[in-house]
Formats: sequence, C-alpha cells, structure tokens
Amino acid sequence: MRLTDHTDYSLRVLMYLNQKKNLVTLNELAENLKISKNNLIKVSNQLAKLGFIETIRGRTGGLLIHKDTGKLTLRMIVQETEENLDIADCFANKSTSCTFRGSCRLKRSLSQALEAFLDSLDRTTLDAITPNA
Repeated sequence: MRLTDHTDYSLRVLMYLNQKKNLVTLNELAENLKISKNNLIKVSNQLAKLGFIETIRGRTGGLLIHKDTGKLTLRMIVQETEENLDIADCFANKSTSCTFRGSCRLKRSLSQALEAFLDSLDRTTLDAITPNA
C-alpha cells in the first residue's frame, strides 16, 4: 500500500506544527519540509477544513495546530487525508476486466491486509511520532 503525496505532506505538516506548538509560516514549512508552497496551501486548506489546524491570514499569519490534534491516531489522519484506500480496482466496485471477478478470493485477503494496516495506525498517535512533542 502506498499513501499519496498529499497524505505524506499532511502527516509531515502536522508533525512539524505539533513539534513547534506555535504559529508557523508557509515559508518556514516549505523551507524545512522541502515541500512547495502550492502543495502546502492545498494541504493546509484541507487540514483546516478537517479542524486539525487553524490558518491565520495576513502578513503576520501562518498555521497553528489545534490543542488536541496530537491525540489523533494516524488512522484517523490517514483516513481523512487519503482520497481512497482502494488497494485494487475491485475495491471501488468499478467495472474491471479481472477474470476472477465473480469468484475472487484475493479481495478478501487484501481487505484483511488493509484492515491490519489501519489497525496498526490506530495504535499510534500524532504525539507518539512527533519528535519532542
């Protein structure tokens, strides 16, 4: 399973903000995380809509993590930031050219693997992975 860049960037932004615990500018994030400002704008907008961070506009603005965001599990964050967790086409119930569509046993195994992955993420909080949090 591979997470999208968007989820990767979201996790890194949240870790950085969780570590700093104060207002951080997009320029600081871009410089320290090596992520483009355009990507950071998209990520920060979604994180703000989800209620994980606060965005403050203006010359003295920036991003600030909400107090309880560090207690969120990685599963919660990944499920909110990842567009979908479909491992294969058949998970999305799309029409697929799979020969085994009606009698497939692979989907069950992949589904169990996905659930094990998510269960593992459910045991770890943002605070636990953030250095010096």
